[in-house]
Amino acid sequence: MEENLSVAVRVAALAIQLGVILFTARFCGAAATKLRIPSVLGELIAGIVIGPYVLGALPLPLHGFHHGLFPLAEGAAIPVSLPLYGIATLGSIILLFMSGLETDLRMFFRYSVVGTVVGLGGVIFSFIFGAGLGVFALKASFMDPRCLFLGILCTATSVGITARILSEKRSIDSPEGTTILAAAVIDDVLGIICLAIVMGIAAASGSGGSIAWSKIGVIAVKSFGIWLGVTALGLVFAHKIAAFLKMFKGSVNFSVLAFGLAMLLAGLFEQAGLAMIVGAYVMGLCLSKTDIAFAIQRPLTPVYNLLVPVFFVVMGMLVDIRVMTNPVVLKLGLIYSVLAIAAKVIGCALPALFMNFNAIGALRIGAGMIPRGEVALIIAGIGATTMMNLNGESRPIIDPELFGVAIIMTLTTTLAAPPLLSAILAVKKKGVRHEKADAKLICTEYAFPSDIIREFVMRDMIPNFRNEGFRHSEYAKDSGVITFRKESSTFSLTIDGNNFCFESAERELDIIKAVMYETIVGLHQSLTQLKELATPERMDQVLSGSKASPIDRSIKMEKILAPNCVVFLNGKNKKDVIEEMVRVLDQEHKLTDTQICIDDVLAREEVITTCMPGGIALPHGRTDGAKELVSVIGISKDGVLCDAPDGKPTHVFVLSVCPKEAHAPYLRYVSMIARVLDGYEAVQNICQINDTAEIRRTFLNMKGK
Repeated sequence: MEENLSVAVRVAALAIQLGVILFTARFCGAAATKLRIPSVLGELIAGIVIGPYVLGALPLPLHGFHHGLFPLAEGAAIPVSLPLYGIATLGSIILLFMSGLETDLRMFFRYSVVGTVVGLGGVIFSFIFGAGLGVFALKASFMDPRCLFLGILCTATSVGITARILSEKRSIDSPEGTTILAAAVIDDVLGIICLAIVMGIAAASGSGGSIAWSKIGVIAVKSFGIWLGVTALGLVFAHKIAAFLKMFKGSVNFSVLAFGLAMLLAGLFEQAGLAMIVGAYVMGLCLSKTDIAFAIQRPLTPVYNLLVPVFFVVMGMLVDIRVMTNPVVLKLGLIYSVLAIAAKVIGCALPALFMNFNAIGALRIGAGMIPRGEVALIIAGIGATTMMNLNGESRPIIDPELFGVAIIMTLTTTLAAPPLLSAILAVKKKGVRHEKADAKLICTEYAFPSDIIREFVMRDMIPNFRNEGFRHSEYAKDSGVITFRKESSTFSLTIDGNNFCFESAERELDIIKAVMYETIVGLHQSLTQLKELATPERMDQVLSGSKASPIDRSIKMEKILAPNCVVFLNGKNKKDVIEEMVRVLDQEHKLTDTQICIDDVLAREEVITTCMPGGIALPHGRTDGAKELVSVIGISKDGVLCDAPDGKPTHVFVLSVCPKEAHAPYLRYVSMIARVLDGYEAVQNICQINDTAEIRRTFLNMKGK
C-alpha cells in the first residue's frame, strides 16, 4: 500500500481487506465443510489464493489499491502489511487462550510427563532429519549454520492449526489433545533454546569468534524459568484472579478483562523471547480450573469466530507458491516435507506408544504435531536476515533457494495436517490402552427408562445446579460431557445413552445427590399435575382447534406424504397397524432403522393414545430411525378397536415420524391432519374411496381448502 496515503484512506483500505478476508474465509470454510474436510484447510487455501503471491498483487482501479488488494510488502520480514498481521495475531492469541480454557487441567497434569517426552522426541527427530537433509543436499558439515537452520525449521510446530481441529472435534480435553498441547508448549520452549544456540553458532562463524555457550545457557534457563514460573504462579493465584474478575459484574465484563490479561501475558512472553501463543495458552490454562472459565468462553465465542478465520487466511497469505516453479527447489522441498512429516510422526508417536497410548492414539499425537505454519515462516525470515561468512563471503544463512524449500515444507505440512488429523480423530476408538481413572473420583450413577425422561431431568437439573452457584460447560451431544464448577469444587457429568454418571470427589457427593433428588421430586409433582390434562378428550380439543383458523399452507404435504404411502390395512389391533404402516415407509426407503421407528411410535402411544373421536388416529413420534419428516396413511374398512374416547372403531390412521434433531414442521403437520379430518363425515368420505392414489389426492385437496 502506498506510503503517502492519508490515515483515513489507509484505515478504509484495511476495512476493505478485512471484509474480503472474512467473506472469503467463511465461504471457503463452509465449502471445505461441505466437502467433509476441515474448515481450517479451506481458510488456508483462501489465504493462498487471495494473498500477495497470487491474486492479491493484481492492480485494482481503487484509491489505495493500485498495487493490489494485498500488495507484497517487499523487503519486509512478512509479505503482508503490519496492521493486517497484527489483527491476525490477535486471532492466534484468542485461539490459544480459548484452547487453554477448554483444557482439562487434571488431565493436563496427568499427561504432562508424556507431553514432555513427546515434545522432546519430536524436537530431536525433527532436528536430526532437517539438519541431515542439509548435510546431504548442501554437501556441508552438520555444524554448518545452514544445516542447523534447516534442523530448527523442522522442529517448529504451529499448534494453532492443531488446536482448531481439536476444538472442532471436541477433543482438546482428551488424552491425545492434552498431550499434543503440552508437547507443543515444550516444543516451543525447546525450539527457542535451539534457535538461540544456532544463532550463537552463526554469529561465531560470521565473526570468526568462539561460540558463547554461557550466553546460550542463560537463554535456556530464562526460557524454562519464565514459562514454568508464570504457569506455577498462575495456577496458585487462579482463584484470586477469578475472584477479582467477578467483581466486575456480568460475564461480558470479566470475559473482556480475562482476554485482556491473556493479551498482556502474551505480549510479555514475546518480550521475554517466548512466543505470544504460549503466554495466551498459559493464561487460559490457569483460568481453566476456575468456575468462571465457562462464563468467559460464551461471550468470547463471537470474537473467536471473527478473528480466528482471519488468522488462518493471513497465514495462508504468507505462503509463496512461486517457489514451485524451480524444479530443484521443488524436489528438495518435497523431500524436506516428507522428512518433516515423518520426523514428527515418528518422534512424537514412538514415545507415546511406550506411555500407555495405543497405535491410533500415538498416530493422532504424531499427526497433531505435523503443521509448521507461521512459526516456520518466522524462523525462516530470521535466517534470511541473519548473515554468515561462507568462503570469505558474507551471505544470509537462508538464501532464496533454501527459503523456497522452507516455504514448500511449510505449505505441505500445513495443508496435510488438518485432513490427516481430522480423519484419525473420526475413528471411534479410544487412544489409550488403559483408562487411568482418578482414584480420588467417585462415580455416582443414575439410570432413566427413556431418552424423553432423561431430557426432562436434564432441563430441570442444570438450572438447579445453577441456583446453587455452579457454572457449567456447554452440553455437546457428540461428547456427552458437562463440567460443573463452583470456586474450588469441580465435577463432571457423563451422559451415556439414558444413563448419568457424575465423577466427583467425595465432598461433592452430598450436593449432587441433593440436586438430583429435588429435580426428580419436582418433575414428579409437575407430571402429576400435567397428567390431568393429558387425556384423549383434551388432545382432541388441542389438535382439532378452531375450524375457522387458516391452514398452514407452507407445509409441503406432497413431499411428506409420498405417492406410495397410502395403504389399506390388514391389522386387527393398534400395534399391528403401526408396525404395518412403518414397514410401508421402510419399503419406500424413507427410514434408517425400522425397528427403532416402531419402538419409538409405540412408546409415544404408551404415554397417551392418539386415537381421537370420529374414527381417526394420529400415531407419531420423533425417532433416530427416520431420515426426514415422512407420513403414511392407512385405511381400515372394517375399523380397528383401539382406545378411542367414543369407544367406536378407528378407520383412518395417519402415522408420522421425524428425526429427533430435525427442524421440521412435525407437530404442525400432525395438528393440520387432525383438523382436516375432524368429524365423522370426513372419515366416511375417505373410507368410501377404493383407490389409494385417489385417497392421497383427497388428502392434498383437503389440505388446500
